[in-house]
Amino acid sequence: MESALSITEYLIDIKSDNDDNSSERTLTDDQFFLLYFIMGTYFGPDLNHEPQKSVFQRRAEDLPPYSSETLANSCMKTVEVERIYYHILRKADKSVVLKLPFLQQFLHGNLSTSAKTQTPPHPQFDDLFSPNLHPHSISKGQYETINNIVLISDPQIEYIRPEYLERFKRLTKLDDLRLDKDEARFHTFVDGKVLYNIDVKEAGYHKETRPVSCTDTQPIHTDNGALSLCGSGHCVSTGVNVGALAELGSDMIFVRSKPSREEWVNMLNATNGGCLLTGSATMGQIGQSIGNIDIGECEDSYLFRVSLPGVKRDEREFSCEVEDDGKVSIRGVTVTGEKTVCRFDQIFEMQSQKLCPPGHFSVSFKLPGPVDPEQFSGNFGTNGILEGIVMKARKKIRR
Repeated sequence: MESALSITEYLIDIKSDNDDNSSERTLTDDQFFLLYFIMGTYFGPDLNHEPQKSVFQRRAEDLPPYSSETLANSCMKTVEVERIYYHILRKADKSVVLKLPFLQQFLHGNLSTSAKTQTPPHPQFDDLFSPNLHPHSISKGQYETINNIVLISDPQIEYIRPEYLERFKRLTKLDDLRLDKDEARFHTFVDGKVLYNIDVKEAGYHKETRPVSCTDTQPIHTDNGALSLCGSGHCVSTGVNVGALAELGSDMIFVRSKPSREEWVNMLNATNGGCLLTGSATMGQIGQSIGNIDIGECEDSYLFRVSLPGVKRDEREFSCEVEDDGKVSIRGVTVTGEKTVCRFDQIFEMQSQKLCPPGHFSVSFKLPGPVDPEQFSGNFGTNGILEGIVMKARKKIRR
């Protein structure tokens, strides 16, 4: 065996098809190289009582085939495999990144890499993971999963020939192959620049008080009739990442004494799209309403409701995970708060932007006690409310 694995056996040299009519349906050499390299290097079979190794590493070490009896009977969401692929290519040029429909075809073993033949001429996902041992299934009637595969977040590279390793790093613009598991599993691929990110602090729950919202803001009080004036409609609340505030151009003016009507009008006229709050309106919440939480409890389960206005309901870009200790982690993408909105061939310049800015967000909070994550059901309705019910963990009986 060669000292370093030549993966030309698995990464077939594909010549780009220069036919303009078929370019959208044909994988380029670089696209297929990255696709097959990622799937064979970062994923491997999940086996009982064996160290986790990628498909390519097992082939390089000439390990014997495994059987269904040695599998761990685990599963990974297909959407997580997709996220990992896009996370690895997050810095790469778009020309080498497969669009989602083609990636899904590859994962299901039916990606045609040639426009001139109906038979897929190049290896598929099924050539890495046999469908008999790694079938696709539907978990809990909701999520598509791939059975018995595992992420190799820190793959061995000794068996990979230097020219292939260098090519991978050049195309991905990565310095090494190590991944952060959580970042990879929850990565969201978005066309275009991510404009804003909301980092929401974990909110604890106590029976004596209501659950604390991750984006609760303190009401703006006025002393002696003071005026609160928020330009652009953005007010910073606890837990909000203010890294992009310089681009938002938000301002707040506090007036020590109650101004006259003429002074009010002059200040309002001096703003561009500003809003004037007086009376009881100054006591209300201003800013993002995303992440407001209600929690209920009965004898055997907990119920929670989370306000997520303007959040995409696409499963590939939204996740809700429940852990044994009762921690609930929600990740997704908001699509509101744009500066311009296009509708019916018309372009609207928004005069105010009070809704949550577009971009990635995360919300986490803790339920009052431990739970059984396997008995969790949730529904993200069109009303923007995520409702979940999870059974409490069974108490162990001492003998």
